[in-house]
Amino acid sequence: MINKLRKIFLFFNVKDELLKEIASFCLIKKYTKNEIIFFEGEKRNKFFAIIKGHILMYDSNEKGDVIPKNQFGCGDVFGLISQIQNRPYCLSAVAQSESDLIEIDFSNFSKYISKPPFSDRIIKMLSNQILQEVEFNKLQKYDATKRVILKKYMLAKELGMSPETLSRILSRLKNDGIICYCEKSIKVTDKEKLRDIINGSVSYTQ
Repeated sequence: MINKLRKIFLFFNVKDELLKEIASFCLIKKYTKNEIIFFEGEKRNKFFAIIKGHILMYDSNEKGDVIPKNQFGCGDVFGLISQIQNRPYCLSAVAQSESDLIEIDFSNFSKYISKPPFSDRIIKMLSNQILQEVEFNKLQKYDATKRVILKKYMLAKELGMSPETLSRILSRLKNDGIICYCEKSIKVTDKEKLRDIINGSVSYTQ
């Protein structure tokens, strides 16, 4: 468990003695794709860290449509805000892929949140989550064209490149017949050429 905790941003470079304490009230949980982790309004004294997979936190409207709010990947923590505020989960969470999570008991962890390094890291994590939720909220207000542009911007940010660079790469891949746009998704049409790019024989960053 200690080695798994070390992969989580919240627990980077934390001393072994402290990690052993935290590990004593943690459990590993496995979730299949599309499995619900918790529902909005549910009250549990737990928050989660991601070892493997991707998690979507979402709201829903009166029609039952899913409204994305936050997306998390390996090393991220989610469900912590509600615990700090001592209230039910304000959003639902679902696994977007097969996922391995660390379930952490907040009643035992709460004594650490005001102490370094956790206090500073929690503030940073919560700030990032708020910014991402703002971006998702903007996405819902835009028409289809603007949503595509904003999604590309968010993807470029995740990849550590400018939106212009990402657009150039996608355009080159499309023009070279390696990918095509199929409604809401991107389809690989030439796996061999794409494999050459992944292996470094061809560069698409120029």
